[in-house]
Amino acid sequence: MDKNLRAQVFETYNRYLNAFNEADMETINDCISYPLAYIGADSVKMLDKFPIDPRELKERIGWATSNAFEIDVVAVSDKKAHVVIRNVRRLKSDGSLIEEATAFYALKNTNSGWKMYAISDITFPA
Repeated sequence: MDKNLRAQVFETYNRYLNAFNEADMETINDCISYPLAYIGADSVKMLDKFPIDPRELKERIGWATSNAFEIDVVAVSDKKAHVVIRNVRRLKSDGSLIEEATAFYALKNTNSGWKMYAISDITFPA
């Protein structure tokens, strides 16, 4: 695996992650190539809008931050990459656990850099 490409993918994922934590939809959207394939529990949807609004997540479940990420750029070619995150802990402002999550991302190399085009996540309530 090309270490430079891996670093580029990792940088893109971290940019997305920081934007998600800051509820910065403009930067999140800049990390996505729409339509986005969202792989849910029982279906795949092609979306023209990001499926989660971090601001709404903060309001709905009291989410303040996330920690304990295990981020793995599993594979990278010059055109495509796979990223897996495991054991993410979503926390309230007092540090109490809301849920844990794991996710898979597929990215493609575009003229504008690496962009996500498929996401699948699973959450586990505390």
